[in-house]
Parts: sequence; C-alpha cells; structure tokens
Amino acid sequence: MYRLLKEKGNNLNVVLENIDTKAQLNLGRLTIDILTLLETNEDMTFGEGSSIQLKDKWDFTIKDSTAKELSAKAMRMSKPIRNQSKKATEEKKKEVNKQIDALDVLLGLANYS
Repeated sequence: MYRLLKEKGNNLNVVLENIDTKAQLNLGRLTIDILTLLETNEDMTFGEGSSIQLKDKWDFTIKDSTAKELSAKAMRMSKPIRNQSKKATEEKKKEVNKQIDALDVLLGLANYS
C-alpha cells in the first residue's frame, strides 16, 4: 500500500510513501497530470464542490498501480551529455627573439638559443 502526502498550502511538493518500507518519493509540485491520474484511477474529485481541496493537507492511501504510474511522473534528473571528443591542446611556441637588447639581458628576457 502507498500513501499520498502533501502539506497544507497552495504550491507544495507531493510525496509518495510506501507504507511497508517507509520509503518516500518526491513527486514534485502538484500538476494536472497527477490530478488526472488520481481522478481516473482513484475516483477522487477536486475543487469547490468536493471534499478534497487542493489547499488542504493530504494523507490518502492509494492503490499500487496508481503509485507506479505516479512514480513515473516523478522529477527525473539526468546528467548532461558529456563531450567525448578530446580537445587537442596546442602549445604556443615562444617566439625566438633574434634581436637582443641590453634591456632584455638586464631583465632576463633574452633567449640565446
């Protein structure tokens, strides 16, 4: 069995909890996809005329099949595609200074090779 949890408020995260193992899965913010799954699979109605309000605190038990469908809607984090090409590092060769001044010798900038 699974429980669907949400704290009291307008734009809060919905959590799916396994009652047996106490494992929790954050489904993210309340979306239309989550609401339509609950309406079709669990026969819940939301809104002003029903007993379930969107702003209220939720603590419902739901079926295993509904929980599996909801877990597929969870926020998926994926790694960015890594660029596999190796970048060639071009070493810039120092320009050989053929004209050596006295100032280059004093500052140690002269290259004799």
